[in-house]
Amino acid sequence: MGLSDWDDRLTLALVRPPYRDETGHKGWLEPFTRAQPHDVKRLDLRIHGWPRWVRPLRVAFLADFHTGSHAGDVARLEKIVAEAAAYAPDLVLLGGDFVNMMPFGGGRVPPRTIANILAKLDAPLGRIAVIGNHDRSYGPDEVVEALRAVGIQVLSDAVTRLAFEGAPLTIVGIPDARVDRPSVAPLLSSLSPDEPALVLAHDPYWFRYLPPGPHLMLAGHTHGGQICLPWIGPLRNASWAPMRWCYGMIEEGGRRMYVTSGLGCSGIPLRLNRPPEFVVLDIAGA
Repeated sequence: MGLSDWDDRLTLALVRPPYRDETGHKGWLEPFTRAQPHDVKRLDLRIHGWPRWVRPLRVAFLADFHTGSHAGDVARLEKIVAEAAAYAPDLVLLGGDFVNMMPFGGGRVPPRTIANILAKLDAPLGRIAVIGNHDRSYGPDEVVEALRAVGIQVLSDAVTRLAFEGAPLTIVGIPDARVDRPSVAPLLSSLSPDEPALVLAHDPYWFRYLPPGPHLMLAGHTHGGQICLPWIGPLRNASWAPMRWCYGMIEEGGRRMYVTSGLGCSGIPLRLNRPPEFVVLDIAGA
């Protein structure tokens, strides 16, 4: 048994899933665990090979909720969902880590409560999710069932195809990267070099397999470092991905990816110089 297996067992012993607290009560830590204000990151992207639609495709991308990692997170998520819905997205992408797996501090919000809130964020092209490593540790079946029960499609190393204004659009969903699964490289290499694709990946690690072309990967997991020191930057990114893929828009070798800082926290309910965010993208052809 590896060190990570022991870590998972210890965490599960401390957090004791399945969760039952619909409010995410933080006890005496309430005054010390309030989330800082979040940003709304607006991205206007023009990508060669995408259709020149009458108007861009609008995508709302939210990730790394860790619902319950802060005091008042249930009400906070309600407000964030309402705010994201006001942008009238055509497509909603949810990047995983829905549950809070901090070993201490309470905030044990069940997946069904989180899913019922996210169900209020609707879009004409639907809502698509992947699960993260915290969801896997908690118990992926309960998380996936809660999301699917409210009409959110969950992809696991899988593809779905949509159409926007008559043009095809491929969506790929790749969950947690704790295991370097052999299925991912051929899945991504099968993307058509002539067809636009959005790749929803929990972890930017998978960017290594994205081929050049009219593709955009959206990833989370790193929290943008969560703790970023002045003149030094993030100390770690919790990923096997290089630090240069920790946050923001990355373009390398004809490939592109945006890594969000996400909405919640892991380890401790603290961020420094990397505020939480959700992302609104307007995407069209160059």
